[in-house]
Amino acid sequence: MQDFEITPQGDGEYVVRVATDEGTTTMRLSLVEAESSSDGRLGDDEATARATITYLPEHRGAEDLPQLVDIEEVVAAYPGAVERIQSLRA
Repeated sequence: MQDFEITPQGDGEYVVRVATDEGTTTMRLSLVEAESSSDGRLGDDEATARATITYLPEHRGAEDLPQLVDIEEVVAAYPGAVERIQSLRA
């Protein structure tokens, strides 16, 4: 995603505002289960949040994302998600 803003809400929760051609999309990102769903390779930190939001458009447009994005569901839905998100953290 090109333009986005991430605001930490505490405890692995983030509010994400994404600029799209149609305006701004706002969603919540939950990284509460990041460590357990990635065998400890991802954390619930802002770097993982940014990498996840950068990763998602490889599969869906921002306007097609649900209002709540849960890292556990992302990892389950997309094979190789953990490795790709991990690489985007660097």
